[in-house]
Amino acid sequence: MFTYSYKARDGSGRITAGTVEAPTQDEALRLLQQEGKTITEIRVGTRDPAESTAQLRYSASQVKREEVIVFASQLAVMLETGVPLGEALEAFQEQTKSVHMKRVIDVVADRVISGVAFSSAMAEFPKVFPPLMISLMQASEASGTMGMMLARISEYLGNERRTIRQIRGALTYPFIMATFATGVTIMLVTWVLPRFARLYESREAALPVATRVVMRISEFMGMYWMYMLGGFAAVVLVGYLTRRSGKGARVTDWLKLHVLVIGPIFRNFYLTRATRTLGTLLNSGVGLLDAVRIVRGVTRNGYWDELWEKMEHSITTGQTVTDVVMDSTLFPASVSQMVSAGERTGRLPAVLEKIADATEQDLDDAIKQGTQLIEPAMIIFMGATIGGIAIALLLPIFNVSSIMGH
Repeated sequence: MFTYSYKARDGSGRITAGTVEAPTQDEALRLLQQEGKTITEIRVGTRDPAESTAQLRYSASQVKREEVIVFASQLAVMLETGVPLGEALEAFQEQTKSVHMKRVIDVVADRVISGVAFSSAMAEFPKVFPPLMISLMQASEASGTMGMMLARISEYLGNERRTIRQIRGALTYPFIMATFATGVTIMLVTWVLPRFARLYESREAALPVATRVVMRISEFMGMYWMYMLGGFAAVVLVGYLTRRSGKGARVTDWLKLHVLVIGPIFRNFYLTRATRTLGTLLNSGVGLLDAVRIVRGVTRNGYWDELWEKMEHSITTGQTVTDVVMDSTLFPASVSQMVSAGERTGRLPAVLEKIADATEQDLDDAIKQGTQLIEPAMIIFMGATIGGIAIALLLPIFNVSSIMGH
């Protein structure tokens, strides 16, 4: 028995809303029609439409990608062993420990049991299920290979998660180190330096140049720290607004692809995601034009967007993928040749997945090399900054005999 919320017009034409319990949506419609209502909208699993919608939106925003991977993996096993889809969804909904995932799957299961296609039910939660997953499920529903497709989706999402974690790990380390160095520097300049300044001034010592420079910096920050904080906030705000503008986003996208150390990481990252996603879609029976439109969402970079636009135009005008790839600097020459060979021989999906495997290894190497270069650079930066301040403070002490003589 399910609870259906509905909107309808009564005999006098007034709009009414409410809920009704019935085993199926057809039975719910029949019961409402017997009451003389003309149904304009009916949905399953929403006892209080306003409250339920808000809860679902919140839950959908809280579901983690790891939970989606587990969902796809477990559902694939159950379907491959002959469990009907509705029962498999209910079984997963009962055993999952995530309250948010449970709420989402509860609605998806209700939709499926009431006759809605699985892909359509998932499409109601775009924040939970990525477009690629929905498109692959649409293809599998037509071919009857849902179990195998879910296993492939689980593998794809798992690889994607591992890649993103690698990049985040490589970029997080220098950020933490820079933040730590900045914090220590601010503490030295604003708290430690003033105490040394009082000590040296009381002696009226002839301080070394380096010490006097550091002292002046400390005095300046002490007097104008509010203005500096406001300036920093203004710079962050301007940077954020510029990043959201067309030209600012363009500059940021260019930097991601060309900056030393970071550039190779992002180039291989985008190339890996593009080829793996496109290969997975084509291998699963999704049309080339639809696959290109879907893959645009996984390479969020203006230069890659231009590539997909050119490729979409090329396909619609009867040209080939190779025509676009060969003219693009985003694809290395060797990769372009492989794409060309795959398209000529009709093995483009398999070739794309092999390219993805190779570029993923290149990505791993780029991350390792980047980390090896970043670590010593950050150590030198911290040593020069913090060590320089410490030496400037201690120079007068090293020359203590001359200082105490004044």
